[in-house]
Amino acid sequence: MKGVFKFLAAAAVFTGIAVSDSTSFKVHVIGDSTVCNYKDNAYPQTGWGQILGSFFDGSRVQVVNYAIGGRSSKTFVQEGRLDEVKKNLQKGDVMMVQFGHNDRYFGSKPREVPFDSLGYWLQQYADVAKGAGATLVYVTPMNMNMGANGRNIFTEYNVVGKMEELAKKNGAVYVNLNAKSYNAYSKSWDPAYVSRYQFKMFLKGEYPNYKDGVTNDGTTHFQESGSIAHCQWIAEELESALKNESYISADNKANLTQLVSALKPRYAFTVKANVSNSKGLITHNQQLPGGAPLTLHVSPGSFGKKFVGWYDDDCNKLSADSNYYGKKTLYRAATYTAVFDGGPACQPTSHGEEGSGDNPTSSSSVGPESSASIDTALCFTGVADEAWPSPIDMASPEAGDGWTEANHEGFTGQGFFNFDNSAYSTATYNVTSDQSASNARVMIRYSFQGNTDRDMKLTVDNGEYDVTFKSTGSWDKWDTAYVEDVWVDALDFKVKLASASADGGPNIDMIAFDIKGVYRTGCKPAKVENDVESSSSGESSIVWNKPLVSAVSFDALNRSVATPGGLMEVQLMDAMGKILKRELRNVPSGSVPMLSSGVRLPKGRYFVRISLNGKLALMRPVSW
Repeated sequence: MKGVFKFLAAAAVFTGIAVSDSTSFKVHVIGDSTVCNYKDNAYPQTGWGQILGSFFDGSRVQVVNYAIGGRSSKTFVQEGRLDEVKKNLQKGDVMMVQFGHNDRYFGSKPREVPFDSLGYWLQQYADVAKGAGATLVYVTPMNMNMGANGRNIFTEYNVVGKMEELAKKNGAVYVNLNAKSYNAYSKSWDPAYVSRYQFKMFLKGEYPNYKDGVTNDGTTHFQESGSIAHCQWIAEELESALKNESYISADNKANLTQLVSALKPRYAFTVKANVSNSKGLITHNQQLPGGAPLTLHVSPGSFGKKFVGWYDDDCNKLSADSNYYGKKTLYRAATYTAVFDGGPACQPTSHGEEGSGDNPTSSSSVGPESSASIDTALCFTGVADEAWPSPIDMASPEAGDGWTEANHEGFTGQGFFNFDNSAYSTATYNVTSDQSASNARVMIRYSFQGNTDRDMKLTVDNGEYDVTFKSTGSWDKWDTAYVEDVWVDALDFKVKLASASADGGPNIDMIAFDIKGVYRTGCKPAKVENDVESSSSGESSIVWNKPLVSAVSFDALNRSVATPGGLMEVQLMDAMGKILKRELRNVPSGSVPMLSSGVRLPKGRYFVRISLNGKLALMRPVSW
């Protein structure tokens, strides 16, 4: 602590400013999916704005994270989000801004920013900060996962240089997170370590939220340990700027002094193994404050030995799992050892007493939008197909120009949405995603009778996609349109369908995503066929859909239905929603064959929809 106080005193003398330990202010964080907060069911995906509060004395600083995935410096302004920050900015506050990932210009998305316009949009943030008497900190975007000696994306699309130029022009603070990350990811660290323990790349079964692992999102988004490293580098850059940068204005220097003085002491965080292997992948040593997330990673395969467990510096065994997380760092220097068979036993490491951790850790109080309530009848309660694990009933939008109806055959849920015949008709749905993907696929199940195509624009969050719907020949016949390469971030967002012609849109039954964990906000993710869920007892069970009529049950093995008797309607459909067989008959109480006569079908997966006495009883997949 003495060293810390000496630094603060030196900072005060250097700037001619008195530093008060009681100063209270906010840090407003603005950025994209590499910065934003994520829900627990997306862990370990994390943005650095989610971690930053743990680096500050929470009695003096509150970190408020406005970052949201998929935004650029332009769209954050256009959507009114900067105006929202402006309302809450106070004199003496700090505003940290990082953009670049979504600004890069390819001429294909509304969020992209031609480089000659980048300065205009980034200047908007400086103007807002100046107007409020707040201090702007430009944070350059961390590099993407480009491998050893790889490209530095953000000196090519040179947002790094543009932020430095604007910082000097405005007397603002410049934090070069890009240089820190590039030197680590492409120069100093093993590329395998970077991919496995910094970016979002997980093995199958490694984390409960990603049972199938993640191999297609390892170049942009980060896991918790990656965002912890970003916060350490940001803290180092803030301290360096205070000591070394003469272009920072006097007012901003005063605010920066207060900010740096509120950083918590950082301690040596040492990680080692009890066996030697220069190629072994294990968490790197860091300098971390007490109360930060504690994450330890080791890849047993890279050491070629059986992993025994993680041990602390008193040789207490912490876990037998090679990934150790969910705890907080200590308020002292600490050493952690990965113990393998064949190596020496854990040896205690001397350490000091733990310092005070009583000050509250500031939290990111603004993050992803809160989930809203919804009529649970609109939630998907069946078992989703593996190919389309995230089906969404579109019968009842949150807002729409049209009607919710059920007067045609073949729909899959509670009905369908019939758009008003207008070039301006829309339907908007609140949707939540627990995962992020840059190339998701979306299917839209629809029907309409007509002679001309019906064009619509699909908006998923802030991405827009043109969709052409071909006539199905009948309002009772359904088909599917597909949208490729849809960008999805792990947050709450809106899905909107908008007509592009005077005929309006087709009847929309449902949409589905080919990634798991996308659902109507307020609902729960769909259960997926062949997924095994862990019960509270630790046993495994497959959760099937519950029938909507409690007295009706389905025997998939024998393709039979048990009912209390009555008028039963069975519709057998293919994966495209086409009705292959429809049968209406009176059935007695008890078990009866699903269909009174056999049907020959190619081997594959189909859907059966059963109604009893005019009421939907169940709908579920069935193999043939």
